[in-house]
Amino acid sequence: MKYLPLVLAALWRKPMQMIFTALSIVVAFILFGILSGIDAGFAHQVDISRLDRMYVTSRFADDLPYAYADKIASLPGVLVVSPQTGLAGYYQQRNNRLGVTATDARYFAARPELAVTPQQIAALAGDRAGILVGVKSAKTYGWKIGDKIAINTSTPQQNGSLVWTFDMLGSVENTDLPGEADVLIGNYKYIDEARATDKGTVGFFLVRVKDPEQAAAVGKAIDALFANSSAPTRTTLEKAGTTAGLQSLGDVETLTRGIGGAVLFMLLFLTGNTMMQSVRERIPEFGMLKTLGFSDTGVLTLVLSESLLLCALAAGMGLAIVKLGFPLIKSAAPQVSALLLLPWSALAIGFGCALLVALVSGLIPAWRVKRLNVVDALAGR
Repeated sequence: MKYLPLVLAALWRKPMQMIFTALSIVVAFILFGILSGIDAGFAHQVDISRLDRMYVTSRFADDLPYAYADKIASLPGVLVVSPQTGLAGYYQQRNNRLGVTATDARYFAARPELAVTPQQIAALAGDRAGILVGVKSAKTYGWKIGDKIAINTSTPQQNGSLVWTFDMLGSVENTDLPGEADVLIGNYKYIDEARATDKGTVGFFLVRVKDPEQAAAVGKAIDALFANSSAPTRTTLEKAGTTAGLQSLGDVETLTRGIGGAVLFMLLFLTGNTMMQSVRERIPEFGMLKTLGFSDTGVLTLVLSESLLLCALAAGMGLAIVKLGFPLIKSAAPQVSALLLLPWSALAIGFGCALLVALVSGLIPAWRVKRLNVVDALAGR
């Protein structure tokens, strides 16, 4: 620690060179942090997808009869069947897009990750126009229990109105994504009876099975049950569907790691060149230090300390900017918030990469200084 002023003085010897090098490292680790966050977000989406849950949709993109629910529930291996239909619209302004999931109490058995109390489920069942709101949506719009929420939709009611009004009964948390629950859960019977068209139909069924290892077999049995009906089905495992959906965007993991590796490789050359130039310009100074009693290992440590301090501070700043900036991105673009996740483990990996870059880039010039002959060094050779 007593040599810290000497290290800082060496770094500040050419202020502009140090500033631009540090800024380059900061930008590089901002990019590294963003890529790591996207990679972690995508991986988390796959991790929280369940093997014991599947979606039953129409093979021809039509609605399905509500009566399918009991038939699916009668199949061996099925634990619960949750019929669902959506009511899409906006709140107050068109850019406040949201949707209501019209379902019943079975929905909470199919989605155990939703933290909801029996009292809330009973309250929802007892209020036809009631609605349970995800904590994120409630916070975004400032809703509280007892508020009436008017949603503008394209789904007409029997009276011709396109505005659906709901009573907020409580808030719901998603334990898999704390603070990110943006669901709006309403009563299927209320919406089905009040809408002017598509009565007695649902958008899809959410099915949970008893044994995840039998999920694929149960899915085939469901599709076989309705294969010759007027509304055949297509059953998709939740994890498989999530993986396929993310893969449709490309091989995100390979892309992010490839770009991250290229950034670190570029950074290695940038930092190494800076350290080599700095050492080359200070050969006589290192000779003087050795004359004053610094050992070969001592001057080697000084050079490595310069490289480590520069990379550590700049990388830490870049990663901190990403960590603090992600919440701002999530609030500005909530539709992508679930895909942005920067755990502390990713920050630790980033900081470890910074230290590795510092050691590798500083090792050659430090080794050169260590082997300096005092006479040659004082002569500037």
